Amino acid sequence: MRRERDYRHLASALLQLATAPPWMAENWAEGCPNTSDGEGLRVVVGTIVDCNQMFFLTEESSPHAYILTNIARVKTFLGRKVRITGALQSPHALTVETIDELH
Repeated sequence: MRRERDYRHLASALLQLATAPPWMAENWAEGCPNTSDGEGLRVVVGTIVDCNQMFFLTEESSPHAYILTNIARVKTFLGRKVRITGALQSPHALTVETIDELH
């Protein structure tokens, strides 16, 4: 019961971050260890988690998490470690282009 409540609070906080104006996250990308391919795509390694049918990628190397905007591609990878290449829609919302499971 407590875990479910904690996930709801996390989801609420992440939604607020995802809709934050870009100026609030200007310095965020400078410290991000993940790479970008120069075409607006970002590569992120982490684990996919579900909170009330909202899917998130919790980043492996930092406390960052991303809301995944096209969940049809990620449902089968729930709970698994993956590498996602996608476009950032906001500092915390990621549209999945490719997804690869890591072992």
